This record gives sequence, structure tokens and C-alpha cells, in this order.
Amino acid sequence: MKSKDVAWGLWTGLHFIGAHRFYTNNHLYASFMLATSLIPSIAIFLLAVYTELEGFSYFMLWFFISILIGSFLWGWVDAFFLNKRIEEINLEQERIIIHRIKGMES
Repeated sequence: MKSKDVAWGLWTGLHFIGAHRFYTNNHLYASFMLATSLIPSIAIFLLAVYTELEGFSYFMLWFFISILIGSFLWGWVDAFFLNKRIEEINLEQERIIIHRIKGMES
């Protein structure tokens, strides 16, 4: 059984890297959330430190900033669906347990 408290704790601290998605076993979305947070963060740092920020590098800086903002927004939108996802996971686990118990009785 998954705990809503744990899921919300992960979301509160690490929603931008998809920690709550890893907890709910939604690894594909979690990986995309992680990638859309880490890659732009690293790129922004490298662009800010190692380039003159004019022309194409300036465009790339704003491109990566917009991806990073999108990642943060994605994490916030995810909050609206977190309780439902936890309830669905717990119901499925409960069905599996009940099915095993019924199979042992016959």
C-alpha cells in the first residue's frame, strides 16, 4: 500500500524531478520530469558560465529556461492528480491480495 503522506512529502520537496512519480511506479513520466529538470539546469549553468550570451547562446538560454519553467508547472499540475493515483494503486494492490486469498481458499 502506498501512503498519501509519503507521496505528498516527495511532491512537496522534489516535485520538479518527479520523485512522487517514481514513488507511484510511473517511471516513464518520472524519467521525463527528471530529464526536463536536470538537462536544462545543467545547460543554463554552462551557458551562463562559459558563453558570452549573445545570438544563438542567448536564444538557447531562454529555450532552456522555458523548458525548466514547463517542468515546474508540470509538477504543480501533477498535484491535482496525486491522490487519485495513490487510490488507484492501493485499490489494485487490494484486488490482487483478495484474489490471492480467494485462490488459497479453494
